[in-house]
Amino acid sequence: MLPTTETRTDERQFRRLVGTDVDQALAFFSGDYDFRAPRVRRTRAQAHWDFASVGDERMSLRSSRFLVDLQTDSRVDDQFLVAWMRGGSSTITFDGESVALEPGVPVVLPFAATYQLHHRDIALNLVHLDRDFVRAVTGEDDFAFEALRRPSAEGMRAWQSVVHGYSSTWLDVDHGMTSTIRRDIAEAFVTAAVAAFPQRNRWRSSVTGTGPEHERLRRALEYVHAHAREPIGTPEIAAAAGLSPRGLQQSLRRHLDQTPGDLLRGVRLDGARTELVRGDRDGTSVADVARAWGFGHLGRFSATYRARFGELPSESLRAR
Repeated sequence: MLPTTETRTDERQFRRLVGTDVDQALAFFSGDYDFRAPRVRRTRAQAHWDFASVGDERMSLRSSRFLVDLQTDSRVDDQFLVAWMRGGSSTITFDGESVALEPGVPVVLPFAATYQLHHRDIALNLVHLDRDFVRAVTGEDDFAFEALRRPSAEGMRAWQSVVHGYSSTWLDVDHGMTSTIRRDIAEAFVTAAVAAFPQRNRWRSSVTGTGPEHERLRRALEYVHAHAREPIGTPEIAAAAGLSPRGLQQSLRRHLDQTPGDLLRGVRLDGARTELVRGDRDGTSVADVARAWGFGHLGRFSATYRARFGELPSESLRAR
């Protein structure tokens, strides 16, 4: 194994390791990803692994490769991990669902819960975001992402824009970076992740049960959260869930005591509030945010917003 660890004056730490010893690789990766009872099968005469990382206390950008067949449990409690595959194959099993990673498609790995992974000749890019920093940026003490959900097309664009716009600057450890710039870049990654990936528990946990109807209703909720900024309504939500419009109405009323309109309006209000709370007071318009989230009448939007959140949209924006 050839290790290199170098700490720069601006507090970013650079790590680079390369090796062929499988036991050393497992010991190293277990330190960051808490591998539990890993099972390894060689896929070639000589195994190979490498790892590179540049990070500080808020964020790190990482790449790793492990050319073996690896199955193990894993768990990370203090950081949110966004991962996308460059090569090989990987299946993540969590909460009874198995998801095969797709090349170039980012997902948030399960947080603060044990999951099973099966990597074969894997090459991954990862962004680690400190849990407490993410929660400080979002203003939510219990914030977490919904694991293993693909971003929407708009979310993918937001995420890729930040990755392409800032990664080379972050990884350039030969040039110092002020603490302000480092924080701004880390916050840009957090903001893009929040835009790209749905939050955990806020809506999926509201549907209890494991039957087919429960899963169809979860699909309806997932569709609404992914497409709330688009011109959708009951027919589109019902089709995404595999229900008739009448079936959707009945399921929502039975399990959540809501109509499809109630659901869509609530998700849009939550999205508008998130955008206002995080917005720049000088660069954000309440009217623009309202229109972006499907509210065409500013007065009705303000009244509905105040009834839900106890303050006017302008007050949420000024609180930033």
